[in-house]
Amino acid sequence: MSTRPYVENVYSNLKSPRDGGEPWSLDLGPKTLLYGSNTSHKSAVIQSVELALSGSADDVVGRSVVTDASLLLTLAPGDELGITARLSDGSVANYNAHRENGKAKRPTHDGPGASSLVHRSVASALSGSAATARKAFLQWTSSTVDDADVLGYLPSALHPKYKDIAKHKGRNKTATEALIEVSQYAASRSREISKEVKGAELILNNLGDSVETRPTEEDMSRMRFAVSGAREVLDASIRAANAGMSQEDKDQKLAQLSSARDAWDNNGKTATRQWEELKKQLPHIGENVVSAISIVDVAVKHDMDQCPICSSEVGLQHLKNCQSFYQQELQTWESASQTIQQRMDSAKKEIESSMRQMLETEREIERVKAVAVAPVDGRAIPIADAQSRLEAAMDALSKMEVVEGRWSDLTHAQSRITELLDDKQSYQALRVACDAAIGKLLADRSKDFMKRVQNYLPKEWKFKIELLDGEREVFRMGFERDGRLHCALSGAEWATVITAVSMAVTMSIDPKTPAVLIPYDRAWDSKTISAVMKGFLNYEGQVIIASTTRPLGRPPKGWTIIDMDKVSKEWVEGEETPEVEVKVTAVEQRKSKRQPARKVVRNKGGLSVISRSAKKLEAMGYPIVDILTMTRETAEFLLQNNVSPESVRIESDGSHVPVPADNVLSIKLPPRPPQQ
Repeated sequence: MSTRPYVENVYSNLKSPRDGGEPWSLDLGPKTLLYGSNTSHKSAVIQSVELALSGSADDVVGRSVVTDASLLLTLAPGDELGITARLSDGSVANYNAHRENGKAKRPTHDGPGASSLVHRSVASALSGSAATARKAFLQWTSSTVDDADVLGYLPSALHPKYKDIAKHKGRNKTATEALIEVSQYAASRSREISKEVKGAELILNNLGDSVETRPTEEDMSRMRFAVSGAREVLDASIRAANAGMSQEDKDQKLAQLSSARDAWDNNGKTATRQWEELKKQLPHIGENVVSAISIVDVAVKHDMDQCPICSSEVGLQHLKNCQSFYQQELQTWESASQTIQQRMDSAKKEIESSMRQMLETEREIERVKAVAVAPVDGRAIPIADAQSRLEAAMDALSKMEVVEGRWSDLTHAQSRITELLDDKQSYQALRVACDAAIGKLLADRSKDFMKRVQNYLPKEWKFKIELLDGEREVFRMGFERDGRLHCALSGAEWATVITAVSMAVTMSIDPKTPAVLIPYDRAWDSKTISAVMKGFLNYEGQVIIASTTRPLGRPPKGWTIIDMDKVSKEWVEGEETPEVEVKVTAVEQRKSKRQPARKVVRNKGGLSVISRSAKKLEAMGYPIVDILTMTRETAEFLLQNNVSPESVRIESDGSHVPVPADNVLSIKLPPRPPQQ
């Protein structure tokens, strides 16, 4: 008997065999067997339940967990796919997808989610590697394990390192999840350190191949002393140059300056004489001549015949001739005067320059005369020589320091390799300890978990899990036969084991959450499926099995057996769905006496959950269950007359009747459609 919410009805147009692809409806029990041929639409029911609950479906063109709307719409007869699952707690799960202009739109889904199909995650974990299966198994079996329990499985010496890593890697995780994270981190760091060691070894080898002989400390001290001595010589030379001059240098400098001063003086005197000679060569022209030229220019300008000076009748032409003559003479004079003047200007500049240089030289002479004679320092040499000596010493020291640096890097690399190897060893020890703790946790809890799984299996099937093969960690499960574990299971056996393990895992899931298990269809035989169905009765959640075979003999009590060939035929022919064969427990029989089961009649003209009318009715407050039950005529009447849900009751055949109330007016019912 199921104590969790389960799917009690599914309404869908997925793979609908009806005319126009109209939706079909099917009631399900807590434990349901869908048997029939391969064309009896068993997969349609299974995939509809999966889509309503999780928003995905298995076994779509050979693919698992399909969410692609464009692919899922290939299972619908038109451009719309609508599925509604009604659960036993009154909740409803919906899946809707449609196309617009030939393009699939994002589907909508409001079901409990993929966690309700526990067998999916279990099958995925158990079909992977041994490490993946062990990790999943640890999480399934160790939900009550805390941090103190984990530390109890680890050597005390490793507790500080484990806590430090778990503090970061295991944040917001369970104790077992933190243990797994620390183990994975330790393994990862061990691998990373191995890479670092290889890099350090490569540096070590490169340095060792090219490095020169390592200088001794005595060699380094001697070279540093040489640099220091060269720097002192340079400093002494600079001080000697700045402190004063030797008498010899002073006398030599004064002699040079005196010679230069005399040379500038002679140069100035020569330029002065040259200027005076040029001045004498300047042509002279009197003011009267200039005035006469001006007067003649005025006479010519005014076309006069008389001489402007004496008033003689000389004629205009004579005046013009005089004007031309005077102008030519003036130009000759100006040209000769300009040339001489330029030479005089040049001579003047030479005079000024010579005087300036001579004055500067005399000032320098006076400065040198004032310089004190410096004391003699035997270390002082020309500054340029001192600088060259210091540069040579520093270059030699630099080369020696480079060699010493390479040797230091080599020593550091050797030390780093030692540190890395120690660090690697500590991480390896932590990983080994964590893996050992995981193994112990698995071993300690595997017996209890095997008992839980065994509770859902036929008694003659002895379930067993193997975690070690000698010292090698493995994860194998199967049935014990003749004292040995047999892992090569048949398809039906494997599907049963996956389902039974999923049932055991369900115990850690919130009891208010649906847990629907759909064993994979693996060619059940009648004997096996009968035994399996008996074992599955102990499961608290829902089980839906699809098979081409009925169970051997009388079906186990508590199972709903549905002949899908008959159901599919009824869907096509449009007749009422026959009552399903139900075997119930004594408790359920007593309940059924108190609450007679209602015969479910298929609605010939029901609404699609994705239709506009259905959405309008839902907005008015009508429950999804009632919307899916009512006929199109009923829906149209309720919409046109804006009838509230409190005013009517929807009958099982899709019709409606008014609810008697003092404050409610009677409703005139529309005529029923003629029966086909």
